Amino acid sequence: MKRQGASVLDFSESNPTRVGLGHPDLECLRDPDNQRYEPDPRGLPRAREALAADYAERCLGSSPRPEDLYLCSSTSEAYGWLFKLLCDSGDAVLVPKPGYPLFDYLAGLEAVEARPYRLVYAHPSGWRIDLDSLSSGLEEGRVKAIVLINPNNPTGSYVRADERRALLELCARHRCAIIADEVFFGFQVEGEARSSFIGEEGVLCFVLDGLSKRLGLPQLKLGWIAASGPAADLMEARGRLEILADTYLSAGTPAMNALPGLLRGSELFAKPCRERLAANIAVLRRILEGPDSPHRVLRCEGGWTAIVESPRLAGEEELALGLLRERGLWSHPGYFFDMEREAFFTVGLILQRERLERGAEAYRAYFERL
Repeated sequence: MKRQGASVLDFSESNPTRVGLGHPDLECLRDPDNQRYEPDPRGLPRAREALAADYAERCLGSSPRPEDLYLCSSTSEAYGWLFKLLCDSGDAVLVPKPGYPLFDYLAGLEAVEARPYRLVYAHPSGWRIDLDSLSSGLEEGRVKAIVLINPNNPTGSYVRADERRALLELCARHRCAIIADEVFFGFQVEGEARSSFIGEEGVLCFVLDGLSKRLGLPQLKLGWIAASGPAADLMEARGRLEILADTYLSAGTPAMNALPGLLRGSELFAKPCRERLAANIAVLRRILEGPDSPHRVLRCEGGWTAIVESPRLAGEEELALGLLRERGLWSHPGYFFDMEREAFFTVGLILQRERLERGAEAYRAYFERL
């Protein structure tokens, strides 16, 4: 359709560089220190010190020390490092379903099994972790880590306090680590953000974040791992993780040198982004929900994505293609994320308001026609 010149609206837009939000000034990339190469396995000290100070200022928990931070090119690379660190070939990590489909690939590349555990939905309270499902996954054996997305993508659900307590108990009992992906943590939509896993000391814990979502700058390719846990376990993990990081040395000097200045300007992106998320979820509900509406917008606590549940008048594949061909609307169906039933579609809450309104009207009109 694009080759033929057709207009296509990406209703599931997630690229922050294409939606007209402000960004920190990138003049800091012109630092003359970029002419020098001073490799450090964990990343340049000035960058890690600025990141530790930023965590302390945000008061998310027990702030990481600079020596507990490891800079890499992306959170995807961070997963690869941690799967190498924690797993042998044939071991498993537990991953949430519904969830982002990347984990099967990342785990597979390390000869690790991505074993699913369920998230379940009850309206209007939202999503919860099915702890029985998670326990069953652990009982199958060889699980070395539980992957948490806090808040999850695409469900937008934070880990609740009671779930956290249960998770820590299970991890301690089964001697497995926590990998907490918190790239969307500061982007609340409906309700307050829950507690971060940063600085967790009860079990070995690795919190992931990066510039891609935090500042809307995926093109700078800079992510990080914050390690914490019991002293003996943490000391061993830090040494081994340093060897892995030293093998790759993937974080770019310009991005690391720019990090202190970028963090100081983070609200130039984050504040208007949060405002847009809150406004857009209200617009989506206004257009797609109502007393006689067949659609339901699922509760979204945080993140950049909303999920719309609609009548299964056809299979999701057919509905997705119909939206595209009839209405020029490109929306990701729920089976992309392993939703257990149909029909669900995702909406990018970072879209410009007029584009989101246009997309929602087209979505509603398509189902009305059916």
